[in-house]
Amino acid sequence: MSSLTHPHQRTPPSTARPQGALAARSDEQLLALVRLGSDCAFETLATRYRTRLHRYCWSMLGSNESAEDAVQDVLVSAFRALRADDREILVRPWLYRVARNRCLNELRRAGKIGFEPIDDERPCDAPTACEQLSSREQLRGLLADVHALPVKQRAALVLREFDGYPYKQIALTIDTTVPGVKSLLVRARNGLRSSSAVREGALA
Repeated sequence: MSSLTHPHQRTPPSTARPQGALAARSDEQLLALVRLGSDCAFETLATRYRTRLHRYCWSMLGSNESAEDAVQDVLVSAFRALRADDREILVRPWLYRVARNRCLNELRRAGKIGFEPIDDERPCDAPTACEQLSSREQLRGLLADVHALPVKQRAALVLREFDGYPYKQIALTIDTTVPGVKSLLVRARNGLRSSSAVREGALA
C-alpha cells in the first residue's frame, strides 16, 4: 500500500519509472483510477510531475531543500484531495495551483511577500527570457535575476519559459487573466533585461 494512504506520514511518492500501461495513460485516465482507489495511478502522476513541480517550487522559494519539502507536501495534499471528492479538475494546472499556494504560504510566513499590484493588460511582445543564453555564467545570472522578481512575475515566467505553458493555463494556475499573464511576462522580462544591464555594467 502506498505511504500516501497514511495521513500522518510525509513520505513522498516513489520516483521509480512507472511500469506497464499506466505510464501511457492520460492525466484524466489516471485521475479516474486514483479516485477508484488505485495508489499506483497516483504514483504515476507523481512521477510525471515531480520534477516539474520541484523546478517550479525551487524558482519560487530559492532553496533546493525548501523546494523538496514543498513538493512532498504538495503531493501528499493532492493525494488526499483527489480521494476526498470527485469534482472535475485539469490535473496539471491544478497541481501547479496547489504548489503555488504552498509556496506563497511559506513566503508569507517568512515575511518575504506582501501586496502585489493588480495586473494591467499591456501586450506581451518581448523575446523569451532564454533566447539569448550562451554560457553557464549567463544562466547563473539569469536564475539569480529570476529569484529577485516579484513572486507573481516569477511564477508566470517559470511556467511560460521553462515549462512552456500556454497563457490560458498560466492564468488558471496563478489566478489572473490571459492579459494579466501577458502583462506579468512583459514586466518580468523587462526586469530581467534591466538586471542584466546592471550586472554587465558592473563588470565593464
